[in-house]
Amino acid sequence: MLRNSRRLHAAAAAAAAASLLLPHRAHAAQSPPSPQPVWKFGYGSNISPDWLKSKKNLTPLDSRRCVLHGFALSFPSGRGIDFVEPTFATLKRDPDGLVHGVSHLLSRPDADTLDRQEGSYAVEVHEVVPYGSDERMAVEVYAPKRPLPSDHPEAACSQRYRDILVCSSEAVGLEAAWVQKLRALPVYRPSEETLARRASVPSPSALPAMSIAELRQHDGSDASKGGRCMVSACGYIFEHSPAFAAYKGRDITFRNVLHHRGANLDANDDGGAAPFPNLARLSAAELEYALQNRDRLLMKSGAPVAVLREFWEEQPADLAGVYAGNARSMAL
Repeated sequence: MLRNSRRLHAAAAAAAAASLLLPHRAHAAQSPPSPQPVWKFGYGSNISPDWLKSKKNLTPLDSRRCVLHGFALSFPSGRGIDFVEPTFATLKRDPDGLVHGVSHLLSRPDADTLDRQEGSYAVEVHEVVPYGSDERMAVEVYAPKRPLPSDHPEAACSQRYRDILVCSSEAVGLEAAWVQKLRALPVYRPSEETLARRASVPSPSALPAMSIAELRQHDGSDASKGGRCMVSACGYIFEHSPAFAAYKGRDITFRNVLHHRGANLDANDDGGAAPFPNLARLSAAELEYALQNRDRLLMKSGAPVAVLREFWEEQPADLAGVYAGNARSMAL
């Protein structure tokens, strides 16, 4: 269990399915007019109003269940983070297709923030049909910047991502058949090769140890150290230059657990300081997600070069199926 000062909010959405329109405050006569709010159609992780609030720090002014016609939900291969999040939901044009989701009314600043967060997508305007209505409303939709060929292969998303889609869709009351379709999505499972590489990781006592302070010096910015960049996952340190700047020169286990739980990273992540998550006290799903992030480093960068001393001092001596012989353990 993570320490009490790091209490995390659950990722599951609990929003009402009906309209959540909040009244606008009247501006003083001398104030310039505020930019008009914007409708955004959420069909992936943006379905739930609660998720937008807790994970993305956005405040929907109104949320309405809708159907988008002319598109199908797609999970294209090679459009994610291999070994962890192989693919994410996107849209592909399909004249006979439809996608259920939630349209959120966002203030212009919140809409701009979401656009930055979803920067890998193009913003298009399309019409959706709200549940229980024959009228159409224009909304902004995140679509692929470069549409993929119709025969581009589909892939399995992560268990974490699939659960977000299912829980959010159930909570807001999307059509039962749509929820069942999401529940039936295939999820990523490590291959035999990946699991064999995972099992080959040496005991934490068999590698040299680095301190948190020493690891922080290897964030790729110090020319005197050859610009070497290192990342630690589950207490194992790899020489690796990650795509995410927040991963450099630190252990990412706590950040991975935060992400799996749906917590806002900016508000909760401490940059890899102790105390660390106790691997033996994580849920099975959290531990697997943390190990998959370590799998990625193993497959991309090869064997670990060291271990993080403070991390292993906090872990038990052994954890069945994960590691054995942690002589650095100071855990009771």
